[in-house]
Amino acid sequence: MSNLLKSLLPCLLATVSLQADQPNVVLIMADDIGTGWFPFHADRLQVNDLEPEILASYAEKRGHLGEVDPIEHIKAARNCMPFLDKLADEGIIFDNCFSTASLCAPSRAGLLTGTFQQEWGAYWNRDVDDYGIPADRVVMAEPLKAAGYTTAMIGKWHVAKKDPTLIEKAWTEELGESLPIPQFYKGRWPELRNILKGSGYQSSSFPGQHPLDRGFDYYYGFNSHDSKYFEAEELWENHERVPPRPPGEFLTDLLSDKATQFIDSAMKEDKPFFLYYAPMTLHGGIVPPPKHYSEKFDTGNRFTDEYAGHMLAMDEGIRQIFAALEANGELENTLFLFTTDNGCTLYDVPPYNAPNRGGKGTGWFGGLNVPLVIWGKSIKQTGITEEIISLADLMPTILDHADVAIPDGISGKSFIPYLTGEEEEGPRDFLNSVSIQSSRWSYYYEGNGENNTRDGIKAPLYAWHFDGTHLFMRVTPTRAGLYESLPDGLPAQVMLYDTSMDRQQRYNVAAKHWDKVEAMDEVMREWLAGLKEPVTSQQDDYHMLLTKVEKEPFIPESGSSGPDKSVR
Repeated sequence: MSNLLKSLLPCLLATVSLQADQPNVVLIMADDIGTGWFPFHADRLQVNDLEPEILASYAEKRGHLGEVDPIEHIKAARNCMPFLDKLADEGIIFDNCFSTASLCAPSRAGLLTGTFQQEWGAYWNRDVDDYGIPADRVVMAEPLKAAGYTTAMIGKWHVAKKDPTLIEKAWTEELGESLPIPQFYKGRWPELRNILKGSGYQSSSFPGQHPLDRGFDYYYGFNSHDSKYFEAEELWENHERVPPRPPGEFLTDLLSDKATQFIDSAMKEDKPFFLYYAPMTLHGGIVPPPKHYSEKFDTGNRFTDEYAGHMLAMDEGIRQIFAALEANGELENTLFLFTTDNGCTLYDVPPYNAPNRGGKGTGWFGGLNVPLVIWGKSIKQTGITEEIISLADLMPTILDHADVAIPDGISGKSFIPYLTGEEEEGPRDFLNSVSIQSSRWSYYYEGNGENNTRDGIKAPLYAWHFDGTHLFMRVTPTRAGLYESLPDGLPAQVMLYDTSMDRQQRYNVAAKHWDKVEAMDEVMREWLAGLKEPVTSQQDDYHMLLTKVEKEPFIPESGSSGPDKSVR
């Protein structure tokens, strides 16, 4: 338990009465899925909302005879999650929800702590993989548990360091000798790889950073970027490794079953519950799901049908969760939230992150604009809203709804007054973001689709400021030689987009509206100055972003590696 939470416990225990009607909370975070693949967004898509680069890339990689039917792909997206679509119709859909980073680990850290994780120097995956969530940061489950909730984390944790003692123990038991120091690994990598696989290290959690150490009563999942969709070998139940799962067992179905089992178990305790469910859908090496999911789709492209089948499998899990709530008489007393950690990846499956540009690992809207559906009988605001909301806002919103004290020092804002109709507008007029601008995880426009899987540590940083209608964005210089298509690199870039008309960020209007650029830059730099520099890399890039935007910047046309000749 964090020191900050310990200081809150007397207040929490004194002010929160444990009543049977305290609301349950189900929070689901899916993996690597952008807006375009959810029915409540896809219903509003037209073919021209899909990026031509993505259609061309997917046609080249996986197209049938080199072709892709965008209409059939949109149709698949409209039909792949019918149950979630029903909940969205009854609840509220946030069109302007943004993750705190466009990568798995930092995005999840921001969600779970109600902060912009850059405040402690976490900008990309390595910053979290190497350090985890600091002990002085409160994790969402901790105040809920202190207030009498039964809590569970099921699925992908990925916010903790790994436990190195497992390697040492496995090496000694397997080889009968002490683990050599790293410089003596050379020549022994095959042995080390086998040890890593067999020890459980790759999906383990460092002591103090394990879900059970951060407010969760029950844990079934893995602390890694992914697992296997079938016969999973990387799972843990509480502090024990789960034996390899049986042949034919599908991970999404298994995790959904664990979620419903937790609900049934929690109801026997006569206590409110908090379920954080993070399925792996759709991360990592995608393999065909069980046929009864994918056979319902016919896009003319087998991989797309399988992709949609994975979505349908996750939807079936949500339906099962609601069936368990109904069977236990808890539908009226449950707040449900669904989101994802970031946009789609290099699979480039149309409609991808439409109507946005770009994807995972970048500052383009497609990397950070994530779906958010909130459903509950106490929610009065319904329909589609353009209110700006961050995933960092979900923790204070959940705590506020549960009548649990919100810890001091978090940057998230509660949306409960807006959701319950007490206020007509949400608490955010604008949002800022900063992270890496990489080619590793999604289509790289500046390099015409080039993919450097090792650019993370050397990629430039982006930073942006969004006010609801305009997006101001800066990108630090791209190093020479980092990409074959850009041997000389790129200078710093400055961009301004009217997102009310240009969601795909095609038309950079920075040169025409320099006064607005300078004003937005000032607000953004003030926010950046309150963060910590990245803990593992890109420190120089961070300090570049703290300097005032230059009067004569390199203003590129999106999708081009050259200066913009037709700003409008």
